[in-house]
Amino acid sequence: MPSQIKVDEIKNVAGQYEIKTNTFKGQTTGGSIAVQGEGSATTNLQQGLCKMWINFDPDTIEDSFNVASHTDVATGQFRPIVTNAFSGTENRATVVAIQNNRSEPYVRHESTTDCRIYIYDEAGGAHFDEQYYMIGTGVLA
Repeated sequence: MPSQIKVDEIKNVAGQYEIKTNTFKGQTTGGSIAVQGEGSATTNLQQGLCKMWINFDPDTIEDSFNVASHTDVATGQFRPIVTNAFSGTENRATVVAIQNNRSEPYVRHESTTDCRIYIYDEAGGAHFDEQYYMIGTGVLA
């Protein structure tokens, strides 16, 4: 039987509540850390995290997290490739924001590691000369 330590408060040696750690796991299973949210609501810490994001233009990734690369597929079509795969294509949400209001994005999840972003202007034509921001949430494999 594993040992248990039961306490009401943990403070570091300086008497502060901030504690540094490199590993933080749920009590008995991965994905079981509940965090107090607004009011009395709680949320699952692992599910509530952003799993990938990218800031890019057609030629360059400006900055990213969990993104290995991106490809300019065609005019108005981009394909970011994530480093750590999602567990599936249907249980994830991806949001694309564009620096201006003239374009409309559409995202199609191709596989657990990539998706295709389609950008159209107000007239329905492919549009590509902007700065794009994308975030993805879901469960990683």
